[in-house]
Amino acid sequence: MTPALLAAAPPLLTQADAPAGSNLLSPESINVASGVGYRVAELFMFSPVINTVIAALSVLAVGVFLWLLLTINTRAVAPRDFLDEVTRLVIRGDLDKAADLCRRARGVFVAPIVQRCVENAGQGHTVILEMVQTEGRRAADVVWNRISYLADISNVAPMLGLLGTVIGMITAFFGLERETGSVDAAVLSRGVGQAMTTTMFGLFVAIMALVMYSVIKSRATRTLAEAEQAVNTIADHLQRGS
Repeated sequence: MTPALLAAAPPLLTQADAPAGSNLLSPESINVASGVGYRVAELFMFSPVINTVIAALSVLAVGVFLWLLLTINTRAVAPRDFLDEVTRLVIRGDLDKAADLCRRARGVFVAPIVQRCVENAGQGHTVILEMVQTEGRRAADVVWNRISYLADISNVAPMLGLLGTVIGMITAFFGLERETGSVDAAVLSRGVGQAMTTTMFGLFVAIMALVMYSVIKSRATRTLAEAEQAVNTIADHLQRGS
C-alpha cells in the first residue's frame, strides 16, 4: 500500500476512541454486528408448553433408537453359537436336547420358531415350512411394531409444531384486535415467534426420527432375512434326518 493510500485510509476505531460506557468487544455489540438472532433458549420460551412436549418426543426417539440398536442385531435375533449348537443336535438326532436348548434361550428371537420345528419334526416338510412362516410372521410383527414407534414420533412432532403455529397466529391476531391505536410490535412478535419456533422444532424432531426409522428399518430387514435363512437351514436338516 502506497503512502498516499495510507494517508487516505480512515483511521481504525479502537476501544480508546469508543464512546464512554461502550464496549466494542461486548457480547451485545458482537450479536448486533453479526446479526445473530435469538438463542435457542429464547426461541424455546416463545411456546414453552408445546416445545417441552416436542423436546420430550426427541428424547423418547433417541431412547427408542438406542434400544432398537441393542435388540435388533444378529447377536440378539439369530446368534451364531446358538444356531450352530441346534444344528449339531439336529444332525445327531438329539431333538429333545435341541428343543430343551430352545426353551432355555427365550431371549433369542429365532428360539421359539426353531422349537416349533424341532417338536414337530415328524410332520411333513411342507407342514414345518408353514410353521416357520407362521411363527416367523408373528415374531416379525412384534419387531415391526416396535420400529413403528419412531415413525409415529416423526408424524406427531410436526403436528405439534403445526398446533403451535395455529395457536401463535391466533395469539397475534387477537392481540392486534385488542389494540385501538398503533400496532403493538411486542404482541405481534410474540405470536409470530410462537408460530415459527414450534414449527421449526417440530420439523427438526420429525426429520431426526425419520432418519432413525430408516436406519432401524434397514437393519431389521437385513437381520430378519438372515434369521429366516438360518431357520430354513435347520428345517432342511430336519427333513434329511427324517
